[in-house]
Amino acid sequence: MNASRNPFVRFPGWLFAVFLLGFIQLIWQSTQVSIDTDPLTLLESDQRHRETFDRIQSFLNNDTVVVVSVESDQIFSQAGFDHIRAISNALGQQPGFVDVKSLTHSYKPVRRGFSLAMEPFVPAGTLSEEQIAGIRQFSVTHPLVRNIMVSPDGKITLITATYKRDLSTQALRQAFRDETIQLLAQYNSSDYLTRTISLPFIAEEISESFYRDLKLVLPGTALLILLVIGLTLRSFPCLVLLLISELALVAMLPGVLGLAGFSLSPYNLLLLPLLGAINLTMLTHQLTALRKSDAALSMDERFAAMLHVVFRPSLFAAITTAIGMGSLSVSGVSQVRDFGVSGIIGIAIIFAWNFGPGLSFLRLSCRAWPSAIRLGSKELRSSNDRPLFRRLGQAAMARRWPAVAVITTLLLPALYAASHLNLDIRAIRFLSTDSPTRQMAEMMDARMGGINIVQLDFDTGRPNGINQLGFLRGMDSVQEFAEETGGFSSTYSYASLMAMMNGIWEGDESGALSLPTNPLTLNLFVLALKATNYPFLQALCDESQQTAHLVLRTIDLPSGEFVRLLESVEQFAKKNAPEGVAVSAEAGLHTILQADREIVDAQLSSLAITLISMLVVMAMLWRSARLAALALGVSLAPLAVLAMLAAGFAVPLNSVTAMIAALVLGISIDDAVHLVTHWLQLRKQGVEPAAALAESLDAKGPAILCTSLILTGFSVALVWVSFPPVQHFGWLSAAAYLAALMAVLWALPAFLATRR
Repeated sequence: MNASRNPFVRFPGWLFAVFLLGFIQLIWQSTQVSIDTDPLTLLESDQRHRETFDRIQSFLNNDTVVVVSVESDQIFSQAGFDHIRAISNALGQQPGFVDVKSLTHSYKPVRRGFSLAMEPFVPAGTLSEEQIAGIRQFSVTHPLVRNIMVSPDGKITLITATYKRDLSTQALRQAFRDETIQLLAQYNSSDYLTRTISLPFIAEEISESFYRDLKLVLPGTALLILLVIGLTLRSFPCLVLLLISELALVAMLPGVLGLAGFSLSPYNLLLLPLLGAINLTMLTHQLTALRKSDAALSMDERFAAMLHVVFRPSLFAAITTAIGMGSLSVSGVSQVRDFGVSGIIGIAIIFAWNFGPGLSFLRLSCRAWPSAIRLGSKELRSSNDRPLFRRLGQAAMARRWPAVAVITTLLLPALYAASHLNLDIRAIRFLSTDSPTRQMAEMMDARMGGINIVQLDFDTGRPNGINQLGFLRGMDSVQEFAEETGGFSSTYSYASLMAMMNGIWEGDESGALSLPTNPLTLNLFVLALKATNYPFLQALCDESQQTAHLVLRTIDLPSGEFVRLLESVEQFAKKNAPEGVAVSAEAGLHTILQADREIVDAQLSSLAITLISMLVVMAMLWRSARLAALALGVSLAPLAVLAMLAAGFAVPLNSVTAMIAALVLGISIDDAVHLVTHWLQLRKQGVEPAAALAESLDAKGPAILCTSLILTGFSVALVWVSFPPVQHFGWLSAAAYLAALMAVLWALPAFLATRR
């Protein structure tokens, strides 16, 4: 047999030395890669929460906001007011402080003769019981205080502080968070429970969870993979070589991805270990084939024999995996799109490494440590693997119809399950149940009126057009309809703001709001609100006062129910809007529907692209459309299992779980490529189909079993990650990989056995 023509085998020393020069640069680049913990990426696939955030952020001048909740039975007492005032004053002492809004640090409009003035919401000093009772009654009933500053039960109040601080680095964010937590700790007791939420704090929480997950998951995963590979190779020298090669690749990958413009984040944290697991599968196939080569041959000839067996199927397996990754690039969610593109780059690096410098490393190592493969070859031949996988092939051929029946009968329940997947995307559920951010958000959702805010825009078509009594009455009727649906916890509008001002002007303390009847009085309210820069004014209309907003607030409903509510209000508003007024829900309804459609369309598109591309690639590889369709059809079995499990357990289809189908198909088809390619090579040598199948299972079975267990072990480890979508990805993909293993080692041989 001729020696290998691969230059990395023929000239391993020189080429590996050249590689090391670039390797050092890549290692340095990897150390410069930072972890992006921007919490806004959580909201990208949940347009409801993103719209809420953008609406709030739009009138905060990009200031940093810290919201502190204080829960106590004593909120409305002298001691409670003093406690809230103390917290508000303490927050005001922090560097970069701009403003604070709380019960004790807010103002409300009052009438002073023929003008309006602003007075403290809670006056300073000692208050009488009657005054406190009046403040409480006003707070839990007034539509612009209830659910905004005070919970309806009067037991929770919110303090909102704004800052202008440099929080551009993790150290600055962590310092701000620690400073605030330490400041609030002195005000936290059994009588007063305080919680905080802020974007910089969320970023730090995510970062801490990310590093904690790595410390927990990586050692366990490494031990499991070591055990699997050790039992497969049964050679300590081979295990050492494999681990060194794996560590070299993993050390390079962050640097390569960083140079390509991709950042790492907790939302794509599974990319690097996934690529590492894929690299291990390719290495396992190489080492298994190398150890099975004839020990009597020279080292170069043994490498040539190994490359003859594994290069072509490894190339096409890398292509099919890259297709699965690349199909994600059609997603409208940038996280998924970047994951797919960076995955393609990673697969290319893995293949280039294993059949380039990595091959030189193995060749040099085997020259220095020849027993690594020579002894392993003898052990492999004396093992019981050969009878085991031969018996498996014989059993599959003898009992092919049960396998055929199972594969074909999976289709209908899988199609039914696929049509009942859970599309209820909620960003809050990206965080673990014990996350302080999630607990704060769930508290606000359950007890402060909900965390979903969406608006309807009423455009009059002319500046100052909203300050007409006819327009306000029409808008008020729409708000009344929305309240009567019972689906909204709170509604706010420019009309209700004017009605509130009229109640103050008329001295009506009943809480029943009514619009002014005099245009002059209405203009007085407009001027007063502009003069005092009243906070709600900019939230309820645009600066030119051409467009007014009806803001609707709900608890965290399923997206379908949420959309139905908005559609009913939009239809009523369009039907009853004053003449010349355009009503639009572009800021909420359409983006929600579009987000759901994008997730579904991206899933279908990526799957379709993957199926068609793989069919073409395998047909080119084997020069047989029938074989390609057969292998692809068998490989759909894990997708059927995946669909049924996801639907049965109502796993949300979000920006993480939406990637599973294409990735699982792209990776699971690899084993079919290796098995069928080896079977065809034997058939071309004149071996009978049954004998060729048994020999192919004997040659490829151990590596297929090992690589499947590696991927399964990696996926199972993700169950302990803090982010629920990654947990779902972990156990679903683990189940799919095991289904793929059964399909390749049992169902595929059963179908191949029918060919003559």
